Amino acid sequence: MKSFLSFLFILFATICVNADSSLYERGKELIEAKDYDKALKAFVLAANTGDLDAMTAVGIMYIGGWGVEQSDQLGLEYITKAAKQSHPKAQYSLGAIYYLGVGVPVDFDKAFSWLSLSAKQGYLDAQHNLAEMYETGKGVEKNLKKAYEYYLMAARNGNLDSQIQVAAMYRDGIGIEKNLEKSQYWLNQIEKSKQDSQ
Repeated sequence: MKSFLSFLFILFATICVNADSSLYERGKELIEAKDYDKALKAFVLAANTGDLDAMTAVGIMYIGGWGVEQSDQLGLEYITKAAKQSHPKAQYSLGAIYYLGVGVPVDFDKAFSWLSLSAKQGYLDAQHNLAEMYETGKGVEKNLKKAYEYYLMAARNGNLDSQIQVAAMYRDGIGIEKNLEKSQYWLNQIEKSKQDSQ
């Protein structure tokens, strides 16, 4: 898995892209302006109205110590509350937290459970990380076929890291029958994804 700080940055950026409420929108604007204290206040107000994106954002801010004294416990409380309401980003966050042992003991069973819930809702990073768990056998019985299936799910929806894995699996015949034509197809998709992101 990616380093935790990278995870926090990417997750926080993702959360800040998908906002509905005006308080949440205001919090995003304040994050962009690097006014973390006011952003936290806006997110807390939105979270208190039941905004699950805001709850997750508050949790991440507490864990990262942005605009507030760092607190894994409070961060986990906010993220867990959103995750228990089936919020895929919060479920992914909890999976990563348990996988990496951030503020909690490493618990691969809980990581797998939360990542699975998020992946079932189509959250690409969760699908990719489940594939990694199946590929390495970390926290789950090693199963290259399932690893391929989860990588493919995420790859089809544009996850670049998963596209790279699928191309390699076809090239090397890992978890799936070797197929150089399909490997080349995914290499072409990778190039397209890179161009689209520029």
